[in-house]
Amino acid sequence: MLGACHPHCSAALLSAVLLLHIQAAATMRFQVLVPTSPLSAPLGGMVLLTCHLSPALSAQAMQVEWSQPQLGQDVHVYLPDGSEVQGERYRGRTEFLQDGIQSGSLVLRIRNLALRDKGRYLCDFQSNSTVGNATLELRVTSAGLDPLLHMGGYDGKQMNVMCLSVGWYPKPKVLWRNGHRERLTPSNEEKISRNRGLFDVSSYVVVTEHSDPTLICAIRPGSPGPEKVSAILISSDLLMEPGHRRGSRLALIDCWGSDCLVLHVCAVPGMTGP
Repeated sequence: MLGACHPHCSAALLSAVLLLHIQAAATMRFQVLVPTSPLSAPLGGMVLLTCHLSPALSAQAMQVEWSQPQLGQDVHVYLPDGSEVQGERYRGRTEFLQDGIQSGSLVLRIRNLALRDKGRYLCDFQSNSTVGNATLELRVTSAGLDPLLHMGGYDGKQMNVMCLSVGWYPKPKVLWRNGHRERLTPSNEEKISRNRGLFDVSSYVVVTEHSDPTLICAIRPGSPGPEKVSAILISSDLLMEPGHRRGSRLALIDCWGSDCLVLHVCAVPGMTGP
């Protein structure tokens, strides 16, 4: 009779349905998601590179690879058998965190960051039938030393005050302000040099007896982060003719944010009091 189905027919139909489900699961498409904004991490520090599948699928039987394609460098590879391979330049510095592998998340930790670690990273998931990948950008930064202030070049009417700071990445900018937080124009273009890939920067201003006695030098980083600031308070007597000096003093000032604190006051060598 039409529409009737023998037991062996039902079994064949069930097998076909199961096969379709298996094929659909095997060809399921997924997206690879990574942070859209660049990541920043300090030189010598640690960073976590996150990468996961959407929809959430187990990645335990997949191959997951992090690489730097612009350099042709493999960073770290997770293989379907659970083994891992570190790139030659990253040996001893990388680790896969597998806590979320059942939901398609693998986090790569990189330690002891070097400047050459900056750049674009490719996260690549591979199953038997599907490949997906995405890229993110890593920026490596270095906050240099607090600026040093140095006085010199006194000619009886004016002197130079130089600001120097070393060990920055990316390239910073020198800003001068007076005691009223007004911007000052430096007397020269800031000088920038490279030392083992890091930037050293210096700049100076000319001070006269009519100048604001407080000078503030701020180093603004080339990446998001706080400025580093040093300041000095110069007695006006220091810039007077020798016969008119009443005794000169310098004050060392430490500043943070909008607040400053006088740390030390000293007599200027070679200057006499009244």
